[in-house]
Amino acid sequence: MKKLLLSIVMLFSIAMYSHDLSDKLRGAWSSDRTSYYVVILHDEEKGYELVNFSFVENQTLEETVVEEGEDYIKTRLYNPTNKFETFITYTFVEGELHCEFKDEVTVYKKYWLMTN
Repeated sequence: MKKLLLSIVMLFSIAMYSHDLSDKLRGAWSSDRTSYYVVILHDEEKGYELVNFSFVENQTLEETVVEEGEDYIKTRLYNPTNKFETFITYTFVEGELHCEFKDEVTVYKKYWLMTN
């Protein structure tokens, strides 16, 4: 009985933690280091969806999630225009989205969209 109760508690805490990460990552993000915005959506059935877009470059790029961890998601980004491919790891650190690729970290801040 104790093992069953412990298993239920552990399963619940894991489910709550992963839910918390998706709540933190969900939204639109911008950085001073790039003209691209990152939009992260999450649905329990579909999982994560990530889209990058730039008004300057007039381009939209989608990312494919290749791995999910307790405190990160890893994606593959492919740009068909220049055939550029990279893998990106996203983590949430102290209210900011940290985007790591090629041993470099770009910090994004939540971008608040205003509607009428």
